Amino acid sequence: MDEARNPMTRLVSRAWDQAKTPLYRNAFFIMLTGVITNGLGFLFWFLVAHEYKDADIGAAVTLFQVLGFLGTLANLGLGIGLIRYMPEAEDKTALLNISLTLTAFVSLLLGLVFLVGLPVWIPDLSFVLQEPLYILTILVCTVVLGLSVVLDYASIAIRRAEVQTWRNAVFSILKIPLAIGLVYFLPGRAGVFLAMAFAVGVSVVITGLVHLPRTIPHYRPRPALRLDPIRPVLRFSLGNYAAATIAAAGYLLPAPLIFAVLGSNAGAVNAAYFYVALIVASLLYFIPTATFTSLLAESSQENADRRHDERHAILLSIALLIPGIVFMWIFSAPLLQLFGPGFASRAVTPLRILAIGSVPVFLSGIYTTRVRVQKRTRPLIVSAAITTGITLGLGWFLLHDAGLRIDGLAYAYLVGQAAAIPYLIYEARNASKTRPSEPNPGQGLS
Repeated sequence: MDEARNPMTRLVSRAWDQAKTPLYRNAFFIMLTGVITNGLGFLFWFLVAHEYKDADIGAAVTLFQVLGFLGTLANLGLGIGLIRYMPEAEDKTALLNISLTLTAFVSLLLGLVFLVGLPVWIPDLSFVLQEPLYILTILVCTVVLGLSVVLDYASIAIRRAEVQTWRNAVFSILKIPLAIGLVYFLPGRAGVFLAMAFAVGVSVVITGLVHLPRTIPHYRPRPALRLDPIRPVLRFSLGNYAAATIAAAGYLLPAPLIFAVLGSNAGAVNAAYFYVALIVASLLYFIPTATFTSLLAESSQENADRRHDERHAILLSIALLIPGIVFMWIFSAPLLQLFGPGFASRAVTPLRILAIGSVPVFLSGIYTTRVRVQKRTRPLIVSAAITTGITLGLGWFLLHDAGLRIDGLAYAYLVGQAAAIPYLIYEARNASKTRPSEPNPGQGLS
């Protein structure tokens, strides 16, 4: 009995030691962020679906998704840049503050451009221009969504991913009572959108003023705009920015695409169905995304054992992804039934298709990380263009098919994710095995 117990004890001890490594610790907290965000998001949409009309939910979702896309545009790729460069920066405080200042300025500018052009781009959302509260909220929400990306990636860069976990937990928890309470004061689409906007704003303020100052020694958030010290990061970040922006379009713009193709009424309802399917399937996407984001942070440290860390990242992703896909496929109908009969009848097939999409997300994560470690950005831009081009282009075509609609958009999403993998494999295998010599960001910052 003792002989059998000893190997088991050693196995458990070894597994526990692995779980405490920065690679797994960061990965688990990033995954936990996804579970909290999507799990509580699941609860949020379950409650909202019983208080608001499906069309109102679709309009609010579309508006928030568009602002999320603008926030991605505004951060200039500095999130990934911080993961790659912040570990070796001498002055982390200045590097982070410059990133936040640039992002806030660009976010505000994009928010103004969005409002001016809204009647042309998405006429069905022009109702927001009739209320000053909406206009102000949209501008503030665009800024905080941009800042949230920088803050989340900064916490990963310093191996403290629990900071982003706390931020997303605050957002996910706070928006639930806000939405339920606002239904009595601001019925319709206004309540849903304002609840999400206010909640994300509070989460960013708490992270910037409370959590990060406790994590980064001597950190104080303050405006800073000195481009010279951050140029090496910007050179790397702008390539990632182009790739992230193109990729974000494939994730955040399907809802506006549904509006554009199907019109105001049918578009709003179908946007709600597709969005719920996507956020549920994203629970699977968070597994490889979290693991390989953590791997990038570890590979950016001095004396990193990249092959060892990559092998463990792959094993962790596979161990969690396979049972997750099986579970999602079997229980898709009961899960969506919680939102109402419309979701159960219209969103099951998209959910199952999108769940399968986690496989190409996993494969592309392996080779994308290899490319990023080498500080190469052109392959990221090309692969993102392939994915998003197919997702939106093929999706637009299939949405016109009355027999497919959002099922066709889900197929387009799956094909788009898979299409870029051969190219990424080719580029990763041809990447230089030596890291380029670049200036150390943060030297001389004050």
